[in-house]
Amino acid sequence: MLRILSAVLAVGLILSTSANAQTDLSGAWDLAVQGPEGPVNATATLKQDGEKVTGEIESQAGKAALTGTMKGKTLSMAFTMQGPQGPMDIKVTSEVDGASMKGTIDLAGMGQMEFTGKKK
Repeated sequence: MLRILSAVLAVGLILSTSANAQTDLSGAWDLAVQGPEGPVNATATLKQDGEKVTGEIESQAGKAALTGTMKGKTLSMAFTMQGPQGPMDIKVTSEVDGASMKGTIDLAGMGQMEFTGKKK
């Protein structure tokens, strides 16, 4: 009986470790944003420490530091980008599935854009 219980606990530990490994965001990501004037490519470099996510995003509009959280499969991030009329607060929400993500970018009440991402 003890062997069976030990085997069940070992399998549970392996499965939970695999699930956590799938949601590790650390590293570089290629992003494809569906902008109003066509697709826009961006790169995000992320670092994850538990639920806390930090990093940098770079696109044709420039670079910006970002911060956020990863809870379950949901990634929520925010950053500020310099726009033609001054700083613009941007919020990102996405669902992460292993080495891919899909979500929306909220441009400070000026509309939303869909995006996808793949880990490099």
